[in-house]
Amino acid sequence: MRRPPLLRLAIVTALVLWGVSAIAAVSLWQWLMIPEVPRPWHQEVAPSAPEPWFAIPDRLRKGDSLASLLYRNGFTTREIHDLAQSLATDLNLRRLQPGDEVQILYGSEGEVEKVRIHRGPLDTFEARREGEGWSGEQIPVQVERRENVLHGSVRGSLFASMEAMGETAELVVNFAEIFAWDFDFYTESRTRDRFSLVVEKLYRDGNFVGYGDLKAARYVSGKTDLVAYLYEDPTAKRDYYDPAGNSMRKAFLRAPLSFRRISSRFSYSRLHPVFKRRMPHLGVDYAARVGTPVLSIADGTVVAISRKGGGGNSVTVRHRMGYRSAYLHLSRFARGLRVGKRVAQKEVIGYVGATGIATGPHLDFRLTRHGEPVNPLKQIFPPGPPVPVQYLSGFQKQVQLLAERLEQDSPRRRAVGE
Repeated sequence: MRRPPLLRLAIVTALVLWGVSAIAAVSLWQWLMIPEVPRPWHQEVAPSAPEPWFAIPDRLRKGDSLASLLYRNGFTTREIHDLAQSLATDLNLRRLQPGDEVQILYGSEGEVEKVRIHRGPLDTFEARREGEGWSGEQIPVQVERRENVLHGSVRGSLFASMEAMGETAELVVNFAEIFAWDFDFYTESRTRDRFSLVVEKLYRDGNFVGYGDLKAARYVSGKTDLVAYLYEDPTAKRDYYDPAGNSMRKAFLRAPLSFRRISSRFSYSRLHPVFKRRMPHLGVDYAARVGTPVLSIADGTVVAISRKGGGGNSVTVRHRMGYRSAYLHLSRFARGLRVGKRVAQKEVIGYVGATGIATGPHLDFRLTRHGEPVNPLKQIFPPGPPVPVQYLSGFQKQVQLLAERLEQDSPRRRAVGE
């Protein structure tokens, strides 16, 4: 049976179209799957050169040391020892803290070339492989220093007041330490006390990373007006001095710790909280949390350590000018403390506790001179050495500049101007 001409034409057309579609599909598949051969007019781009090293970052975890971090990253015991020795001059490895970053830099062949240690944003140390050994140094960090003048008044506490201004605890501590020999911020500061300071703020890549020099400071509380200026003489000795060039640093601290309150004062007739009868209390009780660090009030030598009696764990330190200081009811002693050890002013010698006869955690602090008890709160201690006479003119010029900066935009100046 013969098909009509039109039907035959339709079948032929369909077969032709199917063939063309199949060829096109195969060509498209080959184009997608097979890399194109470069044509003469295509410009080939050379591959970029490999980086000379790549870095693997790690961080110190709680309980970590640099040795344990390097060990888990494949370093041998010998390599760890040599690397640590290369950094010993510039970095105390015991001061590394959890969170400090350690970068291990590998060369193109996969060998370790460098190790970088970042202690916060300002301190970077690097150990480089040199042959079979290592060499290490501190790497300078580029920071921008901006001098700022700050004014404020106390609302609640100095810490809370500076924090409300956007400052950190570091600045509060630095400020308070300048006047630590003349003013007790824990017991003597009052609401509406005024403070001013000239301080450097450090920036890295536009971000605030810490404080530089606190160049000038002032604190006004009632009739007390304290002013201090940082001065570095030509011999590179740096210290804080009052406007006349007298050292702000005294031979003894006013208090040996950061405390909440004075719970008992020096007295020859105090009602004892345990024995319920009047007895001499020849010291000052500072109420504080258990574990609060207790500091030596001056340079001296440890002459007694006791764990017995009503004073519980106690330490006695001998100082110059016939003074001895005693610290009672400690929870524990500082590591390495022993009789005969020399201690520096502000060195931790123990921690607040409630050992011995005590109704709660506190430090019973006692002071004697030539064997006689004296009231620590009423002692006037001599200052440190003043600005040397030959440097006074340079000091006074610097003071004049800083005094003007200290008064810049102060609330008092604005009030007078108004």
